[in-house]
Amino acid sequence: MTSADHTALLDRLDGELADLGARLSRVRSDLGALRSPVPTTGEVGPATHSPVGTGPVPTPPGGPPPGFRPWSPGAPAGPQPERPTPAPGTVAPAGLGAPGPGWSWPPAAPWRRPSDAPAAPTRPPMRLPRLTGARLLAVTGAGVTLLGIVLLLVLAASRGWFGPEARVGLGGLVGLGLVGAGLVLQRRRGGDGATADPGPVTLAATGITALYLTVAAAASLYDLLPPAVAVVLALAVAAGGLALADRWRRWGLALGVVVGVDVLVPSVLDRASPFLVVLLVVVLAAVLPVAARRTWPALVAVAVVAASLGAAVVAASVTLRSGPTGAEALQTAGAVAVLLVVGALAALVLVAASDRERTSTVVAGVALAAPVLPLLGIAATLARPWGAVLDVVAVLVLLGVGVVFERGARRVPATPALVTVVIAAAAVVALQAVPLALTGVAQGGTLLALAVVLAVLARRTARTDLLVVAGVFGVVGGIVALVRDLPVDVVVDGDVRSTGTLLAMAVVGVLLAAAAGTLLHAIAGAGLLHGRDRTAVIVGAFGLAGLYGAAGVVVTLALAVSPTRDGFLVGHVLVTISWTALALVLLVRGVASSLPRVLGGVLVVAAVAKLILFDLTALDGLARVAVFLGAGLVLLVAGTRYARLVSQAGAEEEPGTLASHGGDGAQRSSIHEQ
Repeated sequence: MTSADHTALLDRLDGELADLGARLSRVRSDLGALRSPVPTTGEVGPATHSPVGTGPVPTPPGGPPPGFRPWSPGAPAGPQPERPTPAPGTVAPAGLGAPGPGWSWPPAAPWRRPSDAPAAPTRPPMRLPRLTGARLLAVTGAGVTLLGIVLLLVLAASRGWFGPEARVGLGGLVGLGLVGAGLVLQRRRGGDGATADPGPVTLAATGITALYLTVAAAASLYDLLPPAVAVVLALAVAAGGLALADRWRRWGLALGVVVGVDVLVPSVLDRASPFLVVLLVVVLAAVLPVAARRTWPALVAVAVVAASLGAAVVAASVTLRSGPTGAEALQTAGAVAVLLVVGALAALVLVAASDRERTSTVVAGVALAAPVLPLLGIAATLARPWGAVLDVVAVLVLLGVGVVFERGARRVPATPALVTVVIAAAAVVALQAVPLALTGVAQGGTLLALAVVLAVLARRTARTDLLVVAGVFGVVGGIVALVRDLPVDVVVDGDVRSTGTLLAMAVVGVLLAAAAGTLLHAIAGAGLLHGRDRTAVIVGAFGLAGLYGAAGVVVTLALAVSPTRDGFLVGHVLVTISWTALALVLLVRGVASSLPRVLGGVLVVAAVAKLILFDLTALDGLARVAVFLGAGLVLLVAGTRYARLVSQAGAEEEPGTLASHGGDGAQRSSIHEQ
């Protein structure tokens, strides 16, 4: 052996020892990683697999290269020991697994954790089945079969064919036979229902609908079942059919049951009665668990719309047939109230269980709003006070749902759109409840009081929808007050009424002024007073309404104390002087805030206009002199005081601030506006 061969052998042995040390280090790391269990991703075959998504890496000829380490979930992510590079032209022994000449190691793909992969959807999207010839034929057959069931139950009754028991029994046998045929066919063709075969679905949907129609006819047409027993049986049939749709995972089966029952059940009843509303509500209640479990919100939408339309038809029919005082009208009102409660429950369940936020929100809004329409119709026809009681119950239910959504209870996300729907529906029902429950001056006063409460809540919660509702209540209450509860002839002409009436008018005036003030305060807090022109218009409108209410309070109280011409004149003198005094107070506060300054200006304009347009012609004698002297002195003091305060505020500003605001006028504007 020559010296060169001896040196090459030593170099090769040194490289092999370094490679052996690196292998031992990696084996130690692998043993430590194997102490904790890891999920098995598949069997290990001849090829060594690379990280997720990179495909298998072929094993090079002659075995894996030095330093090769298969990827595994427990492999350390830190730097690996550097594997030795053989000298050019040298070949390691085959037993050590060295690469052959010219072989290169493939580039390593970036490792990706299994959690980094996008999560698969937990529920398949809900789609309508594609209309094919087989499905069209099956649906047509189902419709014809159901029409045959209806003719069997209805036409046989009118013609006297068979007996009632035979008709009901035959309808039940047909329904059970169809359901059984669907189950047998499904077991032969598709196992648990994960198949596109429309045959079993059509047979089962037709049979379940036939059973439901048979139960309804047995109770309504033939009086073979008490209504309570029929409702329980109908719920069992509907729940069983929808449970079968849940087991088969076929939302077409559930849709067929819901549509078939809702469309055909009115045809097997003797008349449009509260029993029809109850049967439709039963379908909606049976839909809720399956729709929540399988995320089928369209079923809830179909069921709640059908029940609401049926309730509206029943309400109109019952009103025409029995009038507002009949027992059937009260039963219909109770059924509609149950429909509203179930609709509210449907909204809560949908939002809590659905992962399709937009669809569930829309359907939940429909479930809340749709039952309100028949409720308004039946409540308007009921005798006092039952209509108001129904409306109050509806308002309480809606507000309860709104509180749940607003607070975002567990698994129920706070959905602003649904809260807005709840507020709007409750406002409409409350607007109807006030005239149904109250009469006379109490109607306008209650509307104004509600406007005050809602305006305060809107200010505290910063909700624009509450502010809009408060404005609607305030406008309606203001119109009622101006037309009836605090008429112009009392405030302007001094029309004398009874003492009790005048005191009630004074209360309405206080509420009108309070509603105008709280609404204006809430509008300012919501940041809606942008720009000088808009601020002037809004403040002017609410200011005039508040001034009319305040003037009504003073004049009606003066007439209540002295129901004569002198009492009327004294009242208007006090009104004009009080306006100017209040203007002084607001202008003084307006040095630091823009809203009081604008209100003070409106009061000054209103006081001067009243002096010229009303007091100069309506008042006479000493009253005219007193009002002009008093108002003039107050306005003079207001002007002097306001000018001095503005000058003091301007002197306290730094010169740099004055220059930065571009002059004295800009400085005063920056001082006055917040």
